[in-house]
Amino acid sequence: MATSIVNTFDNVSIKKVAFNFKGAEAGLSTDCNGQLAGETEMQTIVKKCGSTEVKSKSKPIAMTVTITAHIPVEVYRRFYGVAQDERIKPGIYSYGPDSIGEDFALSAEIVDDFEENEKLLGFLNCTSNTGLTFTIENGADEVAALEMETKVMVDEFNKFYHEAIVAELEEDLTDQWMSNLSADVIKASTSNP
Repeated sequence: MATSIVNTFDNVSIKKVAFNFKGAEAGLSTDCNGQLAGETEMQTIVKKCGSTEVKSKSKPIAMTVTITAHIPVEVYRRFYGVAQDERIKPGIYSYGPDSIGEDFALSAEIVDDFEENEKLLGFLNCTSNTGLTFTIENGADEVAALEMETKVMVDEFNKFYHEAIVAELEEDLTDQWMSNLSADVIKASTSNP
């Protein structure tokens, strides 16, 4: 049973964002994060009687998450499909029409400094949603963070998004969640006492 019910959680800061690429043994993370933003696309079904709407229901059909951060080179390359080509000298990574980013699970650890608590966010089925972009500015006062947009598809639970406030969990899943997020990490135990 959960240790407590949390009534207030203020999203103060992003402690860590991790990318767990399919087939990888462990996720790759960054702790130099600027922003994490999610947006859900909704489908609205309307019932009309003549020209008057009498009923309306909306349901989520797609989700997009944007990450603004300073990320490891390996994440950048795997996200966009920037890869070595055997026809080109070793050490040179290329991007072109055949570049396809790898699918991954995305996890984030969010901190509430006021309540001294943490929230875990998880998106199990993600893929790159934008092409390679970059900005380099000579003489800038600040190194530009990379903005990466990911498309979140439904996972095996038919969900886009999962969250857990650590204080409400029966066991702290933070290490597993951030290092190797998958359906197995969040799936309920099948054994009943």
